[in-house]
Amino acid sequence: PASFNETMLRLFPSRFARAAVTNGRRFMATDTSRATLPAETHGVAGRYASALWLAASKNNTLDAVEKDLDQVASAIVPGETFERFLMDPTISKKEKAATMAEACSGGAELSQSLFDIMSDAGRLSETSATITAFKKLMAAHRKEVSAVVTAAHELDSEELAMAKDAITARLKEGETLTLTTAVDEKLIGGVTIAIGDKFVDLSIARQIKDIEKLLEEPM
Repeated sequence: PASFNETMLRLFPSRFARAAVTNGRRFMATDTSRATLPAETHGVAGRYASALWLAASKNNTLDAVEKDLDQVASAIVPGETFERFLMDPTISKKEKAATMAEACSGGAELSQSLFDIMSDAGRLSETSATITAFKKLMAAHRKEVSAVVTAAHELDSEELAMAKDAITARLKEGETLTLTTAVDEKLIGGVTIAIGDKFVDLSIARQIKDIEKLLEEPM
C-alpha cells in the first residue's frame, strides 16, 4: 500500500519533495491511489492540499484535519509575527519544524505530518495557500457552492432574497449555497456575481465601458 509520503512523491517529483520524505514520518499506511479529488487545485499549495485531502479521506479524518488547519489559519494575520515567521527564509528548517510541531500539538497526525514535510522542504510560505486549497476541496466534497454578490450599495432583504433564489435555481441536485455580499461603489449600479471560478458582471460601470468602447469604433 502507498503511504502519504509516496503520494507526495507522485504529486511532487521535484527534489524538495523527495528531501521532505526523508523525515521518516508517514502520513498513513492505506492506499490513496483510488481516491478521487472533489475539485481541481493548482500550484505547489494545491499539490500539498490534494495529497493531504487524499490521505485524510482514506483515513476518515477530513473534519479533524480541517479543524487543525482552521486553527492555524486563524493565527496567520498579515504583517504579524506568525505570518512573518512562515515567510522568513532566514529561519532554519529545524526551528520552523519545532515551532509548527508545537502549534499542531494535540492535532491530527496528518496535520502534524503535513507541516513536518513543508518545513523540511522549505515551503511553509505556502501555508495560507495550502489551507485555502484544502478548504476548496472540503467545500466541493460537501457540495457547497460559494457565491459572492457585489453591489454598489448594501442589498436590502428583498434584493438579497432575489439574488439567492436566482443562484440557487442554477445549482445541481445536492448542492448547497453559501452566499456572501460586498459593496463596491465604483459599480455605480447593478451587481457582479462570482460563483466559484465563474464571474458575471452586470454592473452599470461595465455597461458604460461597453458603450464607450462601442463609440470609439469607427462609424
